[in-house]
Amino acid sequence: MRNGIFPVFTKGRVLKKESIEYLRDFPLDLATLAWEDYSDGVLFGFSVSCQDGCIHIAKGALKYRGIIIIVPENSVEIEEFGELLHIKLVIGEYSQTEDYLFCPIEVKISKREATAENELELGRFCLNPGAVLRCKYDSFSDLRTPENTLDITRVSYAGIDTPTLHPRVLHEYARALMEASNDTVDISFALVCFNAAVVHKVSIQWYIAKRNNVQYEEYTLPALYEKLLGMLPQQGLKERARRPRGKGPAID
Repeated sequence: MRNGIFPVFTKGRVLKKESIEYLRDFPLDLATLAWEDYSDGVLFGFSVSCQDGCIHIAKGALKYRGIIIIVPENSVEIEEFGELLHIKLVIGEYSQTEDYLFCPIEVKISKREATAENELELGRFCLNPGAVLRCKYDSFSDLRTPENTLDITRVSYAGIDTPTLHPRVLHEYARALMEASNDTVDISFALVCFNAAVVHKVSIQWYIAKRNNVQYEEYTLPALYEKLLGMLPQQGLKERARRPRGKGPAID
């Protein structure tokens, strides 16, 4: 209900412009308020799979320059193999007509890393000819397996004030912690990772500081992953590494 008013549509009443405007503005206002304090980045969706030589990106939502954008599903053919490739969204400039505010978005697979302000990485991979791109992981360290595995450790998720790690990365970390650690700080953090839709960067950095009994520091997203990897109990890593991998295509 916007401004305490919800339009009522009944038979015999004249459809008013103001009623349509209320319906138009309510979902946009609600979404904008819900993520008002979040940085730009992925909000949800954009799961990646590979089939028949094509990368398939599911529908997703992102925040860019303060505006929430829904992007439909896309498919992009893989044209190069044995090379490190980056899946990214390239966001164009906003333009406006009498009817629309328009922001073109293109999905690309490129050798060039997403470094521009209007580019957002969805993952990276190096696929060998005839191989299957894996999107499921055997362990936390497996997220960075260099070949035939989708690396999502650099995907920038929208978080409070600043981007944070992909929830899937933190789910893998939490699973490894629960299997290998009895430390109360580890268990508390793992439960947060399992239950929260997004774990904000400041929470991850405070966990690292308290767990290692060091001063709080700021990290880049790749550095956060490396820091968490170095904190995992080695026994847990070895046990998961011994588990057999499933065969066939991996689809989220």
